[in-house]
Amino acid sequence: MNKSPLPDWFPQFPLSSPLFDPLTPLTDKFSGFEHWPQLADFQALLNEQSSPITTLTGKCLKIVEQEGKPSHFEQHYAPRIYMTGEIQTRLENWHDFFQYLTWIMFPKTKAIINSIHIPHARARITQGGDIGARSPIENMLSLFDEGGAVIISSDPSLLELIREFRWKELFWERRTELASKFRCITFGHAMYEKALTPYIGMTANCILLHCDENIINQSWLEQWRWVDEQLATIFSDGEILQKPKDLAPFPILGMPGWDKNNADEAYYDNQSYFRTGRRTKT
Repeated sequence: MNKSPLPDWFPQFPLSSPLFDPLTPLTDKFSGFEHWPQLADFQALLNEQSSPITTLTGKCLKIVEQEGKPSHFEQHYAPRIYMTGEIQTRLENWHDFFQYLTWIMFPKTKAIINSIHIPHARARITQGGDIGARSPIENMLSLFDEGGAVIISSDPSLLELIREFRWKELFWERRTELASKFRCITFGHAMYEKALTPYIGMTANCILLHCDENIINQSWLEQWRWVDEQLATIFSDGEILQKPKDLAPFPILGMPGWDKNNADEAYYDNQSYFRTGRRTKT
């Protein structure tokens, strides 16, 4: 696994991988920026949205520059979003850039995930516990928020192949079906960041959704809305997803065309990447 340094800003980055395709309605807004957009540019696009993006406390999302080490609970990253709507954003930073974009794509889900973190974070930060000792549900939320993707398919059997780790059958033997029956929509901002310098080993933590065929043929904006509604319901329910293993691992570069080498059948024989099941400790 060789990770390359992240590139400086280049407006053509969406063309480097189909993984960025779901971002198209947003990345088009930044295609004319020869240098890094500034925080005011991010806020301007937020202000253009047809409906304000809000937290569950009703606070409108606002882009602010990241500050120093927090001195009390309300200044920590997630609580500050929840209580004030202020999302601390580093300048010239891909990770935070993609974090910002995913709030626009999935506003309901991001707000719910943020709200679920709050009581757990409060217990750790204000009650003298180990700040880094997250609960299983916090770990699951972070894995999905950072490195998650949503797989939607009109054919349940394709989703079953993911659950059963039958990667070659999915990506190679049923390759032609994926174009018409299957979509991988990246949710996690860290996964978008990794796609700038992709490497074998990139694995998304996924939620699998069966959908009607018409959903597959909708525009990205329509698919965002549908996915956001589905995820918001799932996370609000709180019963389906409670720990990291409730997310399905997905070797994302297996998607046809997402790696220049995967047009070769032998690509899918790499069992270090296309594993036959979850690794267990021995």
